[in-house]
Amino acid sequence: MKTILGLLIILFCSTASFAQQYDTTPPYLKSKVLPDFTLLSKDSVPFTQAVLTEGKSTIVMLFNPECEHCQHQLELLLDMPEVAASANLVLTATETLKKINVFYDKYHLEKYPWISIGKDHKYFFGGFYKPKTIPVLAFYNKEKQLVYFNQGSVKKQQILDALK
Repeated sequence: MKTILGLLIILFCSTASFAQQYDTTPPYLKSKVLPDFTLLSKDSVPFTQAVLTEGKSTIVMLFNPECEHCQHQLELLLDMPEVAASANLVLTATETLKKINVFYDKYHLEKYPWISIGKDHKYFFGGFYKPKTIPVLAFYNKEKQLVYFNQGSVKKQQILDALK
């Protein structure tokens, strides 16, 4: 009986040692390139990164329209002329278009041509960045290479440093 139990334990341990390792590295750390994406605009029209102005940095911000931290983060970005002058801002949420549109109207985002806002209807960015909290900000340089990534709010100096 002890021999059978011993063999079962050895068999179980050897089987577990051959199990495949699961790679938990988020995709943004593997390629570090601005990914191809498709979002739904506030009018339910699909758009891609083709709408972004060439020759500018890009900031991707995952947010929730009802999140106070996200609202304060956007307010900081809107108050920084350096951001408007040098970057495209892509705001993306998985909430309903109705909530996104309320957010859009609250901040009068139509006044900011450097901002694109959309619903991540395919939940792409959640799988790409694997966020643990929001807001999430990913800064890409003009060459579309990731230069800074943060989960949670970002301070003014961090934004300025990321845009250099």
